[in-house]
Amino acid sequence: MEHILIVDDDQDLLRALRKGLSQKFHVVVASNSDEALQLLRRDSSLAAIITDMRMPGMDGVELLKRARAISPTTSRLMLTAAGDAQTAIQAVNEGNVVRFLTKPCSFLDLEHALDGALHLRRDSLGLSDEQLHLLRGAVDILVKVIQMVAPGAHSLAERLRQRVREMALEMGVPHIWELEVSAMLAPLGRLSSPLTDEDPIECLLGHFPQAAAALLKKLPRLEEVARSIGYLSKNFDGSGLPNDPVSGRSIPLGARILRVARDLEVFQNEGFSVDQSLEKMQSLQGVYDPDVLGAAVACFAHSDPASYDHSLSMNVMELEEGHILAGDISTSAGVLLLTSGCRVTANLQRSLRQLGRTGQIPANIPVRIPGRASPALPPQKLD
Repeated sequence: MEHILIVDDDQDLLRALRKGLSQKFHVVVASNSDEALQLLRRDSSLAAIITDMRMPGMDGVELLKRARAISPTTSRLMLTAAGDAQTAIQAVNEGNVVRFLTKPCSFLDLEHALDGALHLRRDSLGLSDEQLHLLRGAVDILVKVIQMVAPGAHSLAERLRQRVREMALEMGVPHIWELEVSAMLAPLGRLSSPLTDEDPIECLLGHFPQAAAALLKKLPRLEEVARSIGYLSKNFDGSGLPNDPVSGRSIPLGARILRVARDLEVFQNEGFSVDQSLEKMQSLQGVYDPDVLGAAVACFAHSDPASYDHSLSMNVMELEEGHILAGDISTSAGVLLLTSGCRVTANLQRSLRQLGRTGQIPANIPVRIPGRASPALPPQKLD
């Protein structure tokens, strides 16, 4: 069942659309553009987004333009008023909209439009319905095998997935789904060894990533995932594994992002804080892609609970950049927006305040307040 996101400020319409389409699609709803963008950042499985053009604040064209930047493979549809030709032209040029619907429209028309948009999406990905189903099934099975055989490695992979997703969004990287799959399947090399699950990080070191890649490269549509995992132990200067001439930006981007996420876990496993880990990583010349490491600093610096004086319940309007969420945040409709540990950025601050004004999230949010943590060093340029 495909996941779709519907955005409209009319709550009654959202309820009706969810009810009318839920037998064929897994429907997620948002009542404004900020909430929709947060959902897109958190859920890479959304196959389509359909939005009303006229909404308070950010309009539908701007929403779809931003949605395209966050999730390029998500199909984009728009509801418009009859005769609004200028909006249609703008939406095609800026938001790359694939289907338009004139309000009011029937459930059948909306269903047909979604079917057509999703068919185009599968064509662009080179996947038939059956292939897409088989690919997702294969990934799910492999993840469950890791979870059964090595639950510690599975938990580690989930942390890696969250890290690579945040870095990819910071860098504006497309095809985030492939990166997330790479993170979740990276521990597969564990299956080729009698390692215990006491120290799960071991399955991501040495030759184990290449063992995982060898298992995955035989599966159709997972070739890039296999390459990303296979080059996980490759340094940016070309040293490391595999022992071949590949170096610098010729190393798969997924591998370069995974490497930074993995080594953050390695250093934390040795007892270092996140900030200390970032400082140590920045001191290692020729190991990491400086752009990726810079993204990691932007995403994770000062995110240690120990780096914060205390936590408290704060009014959403008083949130400041650098605060860390001390609990999950869900909308009034029960949709999980953000998880504990997320750092408040300028964009996130604006989004949360807007959601707070409209009563879509709790007025008070648990946060940690910055203490006197040592700042991570600015990214160093590697020659």
